[in-house]
Amino acid sequence: MKSYDILYQLIRCSLGEELKIDIADAQIEEIMNLSIRQGVSLLAFDGFQKAYNNEKNANSEFVKLQWIGQSIQSENTNKLIATAQQQISDQLKQKGIKALVLKGSALSRYYKTPEFRQYGDIDIYSPTEFEKIDDILKTIGTNYDLECYRHSQCQVQGITVENHIYLTDARWKKKWAGLEEYLSNLADDYLKKKNVPGLYYPDEMFTIVFFVYHALAHFVYEQLSVRFLVDWYYLLKSKNELDDAMLETKLNEFGLMPLTGALTALCIKRLGMDENLVPKYMIDAACNINPSLLKKFEDDMFDESHSGFTTNSLKDRIARLSKFYQYRWKIEEFYGISLFQFVWSKVLAIIKWNQFK
Repeated sequence: MKSYDILYQLIRCSLGEELKIDIADAQIEEIMNLSIRQGVSLLAFDGFQKAYNNEKNANSEFVKLQWIGQSIQSENTNKLIATAQQQISDQLKQKGIKALVLKGSALSRYYKTPEFRQYGDIDIYSPTEFEKIDDILKTIGTNYDLECYRHSQCQVQGITVENHIYLTDARWKKKWAGLEEYLSNLADDYLKKKNVPGLYYPDEMFTIVFFVYHALAHFVYEQLSVRFLVDWYYLLKSKNELDDAMLETKLNEFGLMPLTGALTALCIKRLGMDENLVPKYMIDAACNINPSLLKKFEDDMFDESHSGFTTNSLKDRIARLSKFYQYRWKIEEFYGISLFQFVWSKVLAIIKWNQFK
């Protein structure tokens, strides 16, 4: 059995399925490392403890100890992040400011065991108080930086904190202006209803729409991981009083339905998602994904040839163009435009942004 198939089974055990899995001793370390790269080591180790069906031996016990050590490290990181997040929230309360916590921390509350959702930083957003929050972060944080136009960045208690002024690729107004406005209005309306200042988790509509956008951006510019699948699994399973008709409208309006279909299809296929918990329009979107495209989508998650780019140097910009060409199928299939249209739109957007910002 392939390592990623075993990883999926371990996750399914953690999600609640009762399975017994035979893992070759030689594979245990490989699966542990794969789970770390995919951001799901805590979930996988939980499943490993429940489902591992081999006799104990010195090698498996040694790897198990390594896995335990890595899990403790991840749990400690989550605790450090929670402490830093509380410090920021306390400072916001003192200044009478309300803001949202985004991404990892916000998604963890949907998990059966929130501690199993691993993340490495804190993302915050206020539609109206960016500068005031920045002033607070400059006071309590270190290594402040505003190089990225979408957010500032600093360190609080050793944890990276990003204070977002934009939620999307705001320079590309033609494509994302509507989504940026929609999410900003959702956040503003939600925060106005809160009587006490501080940090809040966003509501379900904001969380799901922003998650799909964020996943799409990760997919096109870098790659997704299995952690995104688990996030989507729990988001779908935990939906409560969400207006599905409105969600369907917005996912279609902002071009997010193709990725919604791919994520849903893999959740059903790989994580055993109960189709009865999934809205019909998402099932339809999943069925509309060509099987060969779905395979490419999944294979990309495990493609270890991907590399990130951390600067805007000429060298990195050329490397990005080369990568966009290599993975142009992502742009064509999930943005619905050609590589040329994508690159030209981005160039024009950046030029206009620099002229009129």
